[in-house]
Amino acid sequence: MFSSIEFYVISAVVAAAIIAYAALPRSRGAVRTFFFTGILHEATSGEAERIEADLGGSPSIRAHVDDHGRLVMERAGLQGIYTDGACNLAVKVSGFDVTIEERLTPGRRGWPASAATATIDCLGAERFHFLYNSEATGQKAAFTLRIAPGNTIIRQLTL
Repeated sequence: MFSSIEFYVISAVVAAAIIAYAALPRSRGAVRTFFFTGILHEATSGEAERIEADLGGSPSIRAHVDDHGRLVMERAGLQGIYTDGACNLAVKVSGFDVTIEERLTPGRRGWPASAATATIDCLGAERFHFLYNSEATGQKAAFTLRIAPGNTIIRQLTL
């Protein structure tokens, strides 16, 4: 039996099938989408000035995990946005990949806003790969962050 050609052909086919199965990509599962509302800060408010100073005033984001394990996204460098407008985030989670779509509504009245803050509370205590995309400005940033209290990352938004 072990000296027959048929045995070795069948063994080679079975081995190839096992290797092919092991090389298949893992399924990510369903994409879950969550929506969060941001708070716009007036350009002259203390909170906006702190965010602008921390982030250098250029279009950028700061992702900070608070003491409760929530991700706080701070956005600096907003232009042409007023306090009666809106800054909303659509968060799409697929496995450990997170895409954050920023949606800005400029508004027409109120005071000019230069910064925004939103709190995301749908992520577990794991390491995630993020893509932050601003539809209105066409700018984006990518980063990896572990959701654990105290972790912070700052990224400039680029075209």
